[in-house]
Amino acid sequence: MKIGSLRRLALGVLAAVFAAAGCSGAPEKSPPPTPVPEPDPVIGFDVGTLRLGVLVDLSGPAARADRAALAGVEAYWDAVNARGGLGRRYEVELTVVDHASMRLDARRGLIEFRDSVAALAYVSDVVEFGVEPYPVVAATATLRDERREGVLTFATPIELTTVALLEQYRTAGLGAIWCVIVDGSPLGRRVALAARAWSGAGPVVDPPMLDLDVEDIEVVDLDASVVDIADAVAHRQCPHVLVEVAESRAADVLEVLPPGLAVVRRAALAADVTLPDAVELLIDPGPPWTLGASGVMDGFIEAWAALDADPAVAMTPDVRTRLGWMSQLRLHALLEAAVAQSDLSRDRLVELAAGIDPVDFDGSTQPGLPRVGMDIGEPVGGGPLRTLRLYGRSEIGGDERGLLQVLAEDVSDLMFELRARLDAAR
Repeated sequence: MKIGSLRRLALGVLAAVFAAAGCSGAPEKSPPPTPVPEPDPVIGFDVGTLRLGVLVDLSGPAARADRAALAGVEAYWDAVNARGGLGRRYEVELTVVDHASMRLDARRGLIEFRDSVAALAYVSDVVEFGVEPYPVVAATATLRDERREGVLTFATPIELTTVALLEQYRTAGLGAIWCVIVDGSPLGRRVALAARAWSGAGPVVDPPMLDLDVEDIEVVDLDASVVDIADAVAHRQCPHVLVEVAESRAADVLEVLPPGLAVVRRAALAADVTLPDAVELLIDPGPPWTLGASGVMDGFIEAWAALDADPAVAMTPDVRTRLGWMSQLRLHALLEAAVAQSDLSRDRLVELAAGIDPVDFDGSTQPGLPRVGMDIGEPVGGGPLRTLRLYGRSEIGGDERGLLQVLAEDVSDLMFELRARLDAAR
């Protein structure tokens, strides 16, 4: 099936869902829909239930972060099931495996899922997966993931946000001397690779087990040498610091940084830590936490409100919860398209995945989520997301988390050059 045809199919699925929910945008009278044949039983689907896998840390050093993300994933599918499930017929069931941030346990989890689930709904950052037989939702997008068949990213790749951030400061003339602090974690390596390639420092080493000092960018690899972080930053006189390390060590790294710096990190990294003596900037793909800011944000607020009514839920949603919830939008659109074709086989899901664009977080359309007055003809997405979005802490004009969006920049123009530099540096 051609990509354009698949997009039209996805839109048709959404339109049918909205019409069934009685949205104001649906016609008052319409002929009954043609019955869709029942999908054949396949791995991960039988007896009216579709099983999805989740591979996270529930008992190790990243447990707090992954539990928050898992709560968002569960809230998403609880809301879908409350509306009748996929195609309003099939319940979604999550199978959760705890890898405790141990790579061997993560690998065992991947092997276990190969015989039991239709797709991996969420895989945390510590897991380095290969070519899997089903669609996979990665917690944080990378360029490598975008190129992999069946991998569903839902945000701007971390390499692109890295170079876009550095370039934004350089072109603005903000004294762009940076210390980029990384480690040997999967995302730390990707950030180091991007910073090194963008600086023109020569051949890339993967993993980049060395420090780099080129012009205005210093990459400090905590696994390459024994480093006193505070002394290293002070010695290099870096007014700006970008941090990408494993969740298990992020708080320790952030809390020893010298005061008075501009410190940038992913909002989901050490989300419980605040730095009162620094200017904090947080990279977050989502829109402001304000009701009415976007259909996606409103959908999250509504889904969490329904879950929060359960007295067993004792968690305040944070950025990690929201990211877990948003990560399911593209997977949901894929599964609805597969249900409409009566084929939930893994091969078909992987084939369909390439034609399902990420959902625009600033838009108002969400797969399967009826909203009064919503334009059901709005596209599911507009291609891979290419936005650098930064938030700063502010007591004035901030959202419900006390954060103010200070930048939302389309950085698509940097993608071609970044890919060329990465390819040339290998």
